[in-house]
This record gives sequence, C-alpha cells and structure tokens, in this order.
Amino acid sequence: MVVDTLSDEEGRLGALYRHGLLRAWDFEPLERIARIAQAAIGVPMVTISILDRETETVLAASGWSSKSVARNNSLAALAIESHDPLVIADTLGNDRAAGRSSGPDGLVHAYLGVPLETIDGYNIGALSIMDTQPREFSDHELTIALNLARLAMSHLVSHQPQDVDFLTGALTRHCFQAEVEREFVRATRYERPAALMFLDIDGFGDVNTALGAEMAEEVLKSVANRAAESLRSVDTFGRIAGEEFGILLPETLAYEASQCAERLREEIERLRFRHSGGVLSVTASFGIAPLAPALRSAVQWFAQADIALYGSKQAGRNCVTFAPPAKPGSFPGTAEPAERVTPRLH
Repeated sequence: MVVDTLSDEEGRLGALYRHGLLRAWDFEPLERIARIAQAAIGVPMVTISILDRETETVLAASGWSSKSVARNNSLAALAIESHDPLVIADTLGNDRAAGRSSGPDGLVHAYLGVPLETIDGYNIGALSIMDTQPREFSDHELTIALNLARLAMSHLVSHQPQDVDFLTGALTRHCFQAEVEREFVRATRYERPAALMFLDIDGFGDVNTALGAEMAEEVLKSVANRAAESLRSVDTFGRIAGEEFGILLPETLAYEASQCAERLREEIERLRFRHSGGVLSVTASFGIAPLAPALRSAVQWFAQADIALYGSKQAGRNCVTFAPPAKPGSFPGTAEPAERVTPRLH
C-alpha cells in the first residue's frame, strides 16, 4: 500500500530520528552549503534546519542567529508540507505566512524553501533562503537552491547511523546492547548511578492480528517517537525485539527513572489511532533495573530489566515495576510492583 508521506507525521518523525540528527555531530559541511547559497542567490539569510513535532532546529546558517523556532512560527514548517519548493515573494501579502515572517535578524519579506526529502519520501527539514525585501526568485536561483538542498540531504544521509532500526529510528538490539555494555563499565568504574528501562506495548499482537500490519506499524512508530522525544541527549533508545524497546539512562537515580517511565507511560496511554472500526488506544508496561553493585555484567543488568518488565506484565500491565535489589552471590528471579519497592529506593 502506498503511504502518503506528507500526511504521515509519525513516519516523518521516525525518518528524522533514523538519521540521528538530534545528536551532536559536525555540521560544518552544512555551514558551507548555507554560505554558498547566500552568495549565489544574493540573500542576507539562509538556514538548513530539521523539524520535529514542535520545533524547527537550525543545523547550519548564514546570516541567521537563532538556533530554534517554534514550529507554528516557522516558514520551514510550510515548506515541508509539499514535495515542491515553496516560493513566497512577499510574506506580508501571503495568508499562509501570517505570523511567521519575524526573524531574529530582521523581517523575512521573501522566502524560498526547499524540502530536505529522504529516500523514502519524508520531508525532515528544509533549506530556507530568505530576504529582508520582497523579491521574486528566478528559475536559475531555484535550480541552485534545489541542487544545494540535494547536496545537504546527501551529506545527512552519508552520516546516517548504520545501526538504526529503519521503521522506528531506534538503535538496533546489537547496537543498544553495546551501549549498555559501555555504560555498565563506565558507571561501575566510577561508581555513578544509572538505570536500564524496558518497555513493551501491551497487546500488540492482537493489534496486528485484528487491524493489520499497517496499523501495527503506526502504533510502533508513534510509541517510538514519543519515547525518543522524552529523552535527554545522553540517553540511549533501542529496539530490543518486536514491540519491546530499551532505554538507557546514565547518571540517573532510581526515582528519576521511575518519573521518566511514568511520564512516558501516560504519554502512550493518551495516544489515539483512528481506523475503519473506530478509535484504538494502547498502553505499555515498563520494567526498571537500577545499576547495583551486585550486578557483575551488562548481561545481568539486561536480565534484571527483563525481570522487572515481566513483573509489570504479571501485575496487570500498563504499570511501572522495579527489579528487586540484586544481592551478592545470587541472581533474583522475581520482581515487585514499583509502588511496593519505590519507598526503599528513594
């Protein structure tokens, strides 16, 4: 079935996270592209940016000082609504641009936006070319902008992480396990707090059976996007298997991990998915394993998080459960609901 990528916001966000663009890396090549666009087209302001659910984040710019813009105030947000370039000769006379023409370095009177399109057709950002005076853009200038946008996108693709799940944008299990191993070594060596969290979408198999693979994929993408959006830059998000995900939380105490899990649990519970038979809602179960001195390997830490997740399933699902405290010389095989152990962990 053909997907309308312009209306598939969850798929677009998944494509954004798949490219790893919310992580810190060198954007100097994009800065050069922005400077070339500025000089070639003769405008005072150029940005290369990405857009998540609420914010336009500027990756590179020339003549533009702001690092982010609220999406509802962003001209680039209009540019990603089409596969074709957006040309606005005078923003003050354009209804769509109303309220979006105030830039940090002057009023944007003219705008040319070219979407940054992924290989599977999702617009994850835009090359924005802006002038402080009303103006038209020639066919030659439009060709320059199109080619520079393609160059910028090819650079982003070349830096796309290889160990990322294509559907959800989360790290693959192998890569996630490697990150857990590194954090286990670091946190153990320096006696720093950390927590490993697993989440599993409740009743996902029933969704797939009753409503089909397309709806199941929509649920997966939406849950993964909410998880990715809830995390800090130092956290790591991975897909463990099927509908199960892992979240690694460095420098995190047990009660902080519990708060993170509860916020995300509530976010997922609020999701709604429309289908031919009505509206679907989903929930998720969470298991948390704080790093403990008795754990001798990342494998044991992984197992503790799995035990905690199993505890949530046994407790009725849609809840947060901690693994029981690990004791030296033993490896526990049961878990307790979070509310029963939380007082001992605060």
